[in-house]
Amino acid sequence: MTEELDLTSLECPEPFMKVVAKLMKMDSGELKIKYKDPKCREMLLEAMKLMNCQVLEDAKQNDIFYMHIKKEGSVDKPKKLELTGGC
Repeated sequence: MTEELDLTSLECPEPFMKVVAKLMKMDSGELKIKYKDPKCREMLLEAMKLMNCQVLEDAKQNDIFYMHIKKEGSVDKPKKLELTGGC
């Protein structure tokens, strides 16, 4: 089952925080998100690498970003997150 989050009304870091919180609650599955704030994109891509997630789609259309994420099980142990960008 694929869940969807419309985060277009939020500014960074809220979309990032909501996506990470949602994925942490999921054992596995797919999540489609849409958001407007470009600052969140790099943060989300880095977080997906650390959370056993695969980015199936990463697109932008009419100033809206779309990301389709697949989570493959839970994270074994936390890794250090180094964010290169930010809000």
